[in-house]
Amino acid sequence: SSGINAEYGYTHFLSLVKDLLDGNIDPGAYEDKLREMFGVNSFVAFTLDKLITHIVRQSHTLVTDAGCNQLKNLYTTYRSGGGAGGSLATQPSRSSQEQNYLKDAEQTIVDENLYKIYFFKQGSKLTIELIDGENNEETETEACSDVRE
Repeated sequence: SSGINAEYGYTHFLSLVKDLLDGNIDPGAYEDKLREMFGVNSFVAFTLDKLITHIVRQSHTLVTDAGCNQLKNLYTTYRSGGGAGGSLATQPSRSSQEQNYLKDAEQTIVDENLYKIYFFKQGSKLTIELIDGENNEETETEACSDVRE
């Protein structure tokens, strides 16, 4: 197909997503129109609205939740002092600052899970560790190797 059709399809698709998120079209009609546009390949587009909805909800929580704001301020404070991450090569020199950061985070957020997130640029690896709040040990690791930069 020509570039004009592809450009129209993309523009129309974005318009449909916006209408769905604004409540101007119901999910069934959205899916029907996507099937007309993309046929059997429309499944990925069906889930895009759900992804956007979850991102918006999480972003809203990050901005409005008092605990999230306290953690952001705590991160900013420790980051400026070198205690909130950095190069793997300098980790031993920051160890005590990072432990203090963890203790402060545990006092800020009570009865909720805390995680350490590591991103290794070399190899594009992301690791998320669930922190056991009672004895400050990492208890669970999930690694995603196919992270795109």
